[in-house]
Amino acid sequence: MRGHLENAERAYNEAIKIGYLHEGIFSNLGVIRKNAGNPYEAIDLYKKAIKINPNYSEAHANLGNIYKELGNLDLALASTLKSVELKPENPIAFMILSDIYQGLGNSDLAIGSTLKSIELNPNNPSAHVKLGEIYQDLGNFDQALDSTLKSLTLKPINPSAFHNLKKFYGKISLNPTNAQNVTQVYELLLHQKDISHRDLSNLFLQAFLSTIQAAGSAENLITQNNIALNNLAADWRFRKSLTLLIPPYKDAELFFTRLRKEILIFAIERKRISPQLELLSEALATQCYLNEYCYNQSIEETKLLKKLIDTALESQDALNKHLAIISCYVPILQVGFRKELICNYPITSEERQDFINVQFHEPEQEKTIKAILEKSSARITDSISQNVQKMYEENPYPRYRHAIHIGSEFARTAAEAIKRETTAQKLEFPEQFNQLISEPKILIAGCGTGNQIINASRYKNAKITAIDLSCSSLAYAVRTSKEYKMNNISFKKMDLLKASELGEMFDIIECGGVLHHMDNPTNGLSALVQQLKPGGYIKLCLYSEIARKVIVDARKIIHTLGLESTPESIRDFRRKVLHGEIEELLNLPEKFVDFFSLSECRDLCFHVQEHRFTTDQLKDLLDAQGLIFCGFMLPDQVKKLYQEQYPEDNGMTSLKNWGKFEKENPSTFSAMYHFWTQKQF
Repeated sequence: MRGHLENAERAYNEAIKIGYLHEGIFSNLGVIRKNAGNPYEAIDLYKKAIKINPNYSEAHANLGNIYKELGNLDLALASTLKSVELKPENPIAFMILSDIYQGLGNSDLAIGSTLKSIELNPNNPSAHVKLGEIYQDLGNFDQALDSTLKSLTLKPINPSAFHNLKKFYGKISLNPTNAQNVTQVYELLLHQKDISHRDLSNLFLQAFLSTIQAAGSAENLITQNNIALNNLAADWRFRKSLTLLIPPYKDAELFFTRLRKEILIFAIERKRISPQLELLSEALATQCYLNEYCYNQSIEETKLLKKLIDTALESQDALNKHLAIISCYVPILQVGFRKELICNYPITSEERQDFINVQFHEPEQEKTIKAILEKSSARITDSISQNVQKMYEENPYPRYRHAIHIGSEFARTAAEAIKRETTAQKLEFPEQFNQLISEPKILIAGCGTGNQIINASRYKNAKITAIDLSCSSLAYAVRTSKEYKMNNISFKKMDLLKASELGEMFDIIECGGVLHHMDNPTNGLSALVQQLKPGGYIKLCLYSEIARKVIVDARKIIHTLGLESTPESIRDFRRKVLHGEIEELLNLPEKFVDFFSLSECRDLCFHVQEHRFTTDQLKDLLDAQGLIFCGFMLPDQVKKLYQEQYPEDNGMTSLKNWGKFEKENPSTFSAMYHFWTQKQF
């Protein structure tokens, strides 16, 4: 393809040299230069085409499109309106117009332009995707869903449609009028590997919780008469969901805890379960690994499990029969099975493939990666950092199957990516932040298991450096980033206090959920700011004093009970909370989905070090480092509510007003402030 374009460009230039000055040649040459990453050359060529023929609508449309991409919406609007005036039947021009109106914040005109484009060309899947995107921005998720599915009907393999779904699928609610569409989308998303399936949790509960509760109401779960359980076991969507997400609801966990025990007893008593229930037990093995075996386990189960493991060690046949239920209690690699037995385990279902991959093959890969990292790692010397390191070596955080990954065709310039995330409406950027061909240097400081790295695929042409003090977390991050073929990352085990040893300056730094676990967050932020270029941006995530009140209460109770940061103590604490034994924490599971996995519950309530902030303290922290507050990352409805209450803050960057707003609306921030800052030029 590139060779054809080079030949075309050569031919166009030869034609121009011999004096063949046609508007179409200059316009087509402009398209080639634009696609080659030379927008300003393209603008000159489009203008030459228009000079030759002022009524050439395609050149006006191309010019409008490139002005739009460069962020000059006024010039873009003028050029595109001229194109539409000259050629009213051009659906492409109306699509460009839709983008411009959307950028100008005029959703009504954006919808009107898109509908006009669809009227002119009803079978254009991109127009239906665009319509869905506008409805999504307006919070009309049912119409967004309908338009996006229409585009998939026209073009089943449609990256743009799935990219649009990524932006709003977690906000969809199931109701009688949209049930068919939601079910279709849920099934599609279960097969996607570039989304966070955690965001499907609400839909999972809406779809399956009532059936789970019905199944759990039986005195004995595994009976022929338990129709609800049989329906769950027979539903591939239910089984698949358990291999991808952790259902954040008490009744679901209590049901799975009971089911696991009954299947274990059946195995000990040599009773057979149905083939479909066997598939469900295999999915449950992956679920238990994902939540890191946070379910409560009785003394009776411990004894029965040991007996079953001893039986499974006897032969390949015995292992084949019992491996799934054993893996519901303990990771495969911790049992001591010979590797050849695991390698010879017959893969007879997708559920079985999942739990063998998740519990055996992937940890084996991480073990190899970790060994390499440890050989080249410097020692962590800060005492608090050492304690934090020990915690994350034991419990890499967070564990996930898949994360949000943006294909290169949808990645944006650094400026556009930041503008789309923050409440601030007036931001200044270094010139290179707006350039399509720039290669921003990005530091992920405290990358953990790597979901931040995968999410950084939204930056166009990024060169990423990822650091963390846990080799276990880094090994997980290296493995997952390889799955997404992200070859633009340099990994290093180090304390961010030593960031200067990287010997690089960065355009953007992301540091989420890290500074508040340091001995002195100010020192940590200072170390990062020193590696940030003037005009560069830092994305931070820090605990909110107000929104985290229930966690403060939980930490006090944990201290009073004398519970340590061990798997046994965390399980005991969770059992007490789930069974209502700690009255002050009855709403803890409802407010924090992190409660439903061992490592996340440990991070949530048992962390060895924690600082919390008010907005006044945020201001002091940023002022001390010469950082400019550039807005929070919040849902559109929260931004709208803030603007209604504080219309005088046009830029939405007054931390004083945000502090008042949080006190008046305490659920505004979900335990953590997510915000952008900028280093002064």
